[in-house]
Amino acid sequence: MRGRILFFVFITISVITHAQVLKSPEAFLGYKLGEKFTLHYKIVQYFEQAAAAKPLQVKLEQYGTSNEGRPLVLAIISSEENFSRLDEIRKNNVRLTGLLTDKPANV
Repeated sequence: MRGRILFFVFITISVITHAQVLKSPEAFLGYKLGEKFTLHYKIVQYFEQAAAAKPLQVKLEQYGTSNEGRPLVLAIISSEENFSRLDEIRKNNVRLTGLLTDKPANV
């Protein structure tokens, strides 16, 4: 019994210590934003780590590639509450532009 408890504690501690923490751009890059030019791949890497650390709040979608073969990505950042309703919110925004003719939902 004691062995099982120690195993459970060990697993719990391992999961907690290996959980990814969202780093600030400054902590991730090693300098303040605007201090120097940031290469494209570093920006993509930052958003990849943000999406991995906060999967219920950050979503990355690649929508194409540049002429130089670099990934073009879209970062969707939202509260957890709104993240589950992204499609509903998007449709309501399209309704408000007049591209959809049905009645806008109450958001």
